[in-house]
Amino acid sequence: MGFKDSLSKIGKCLEDGVSNVAYKSENLIEISKLNMSLSSNEKLIDEIYLKLGKKIYKEYTDNKISDSSLIEKCKEIDSINKDMESIKKKILKLKDRKQCKKCGTTMEEEAEFCPKCGKQQ
Repeated sequence: MGFKDSLSKIGKCLEDGVSNVAYKSENLIEISKLNMSLSSNEKLIDEIYLKLGKKIYKEYTDNKISDSSLIEKCKEIDSINKDMESIKKKILKLKDRKQCKKCGTTMEEEAEFCPKCGKQQ
């Protein structure tokens, strides 16, 4: 095997390697695009789930739900909401603040009237 044949084989190997790298790069780009599309669709589904859940909870608050398993989950939400309200009140108390009974605006503990709606406290 001569020098010329060796160079020819090396050139062929390099050419095949470059072609292979280009092919794999194109595949990686395509895979990335497809993964981004999947991720986007998953986010859309999550948004729909959230809207669906809010719709079910709204129907629960309007007494339009009869499915006991849904009612049970909605009651769990009620319980968590009560806990959150209690925590918010504790935070306001620690900050020497209170919330308007009418509009919910936060104000100084000593305020006699709400600065937003004017309701006497």
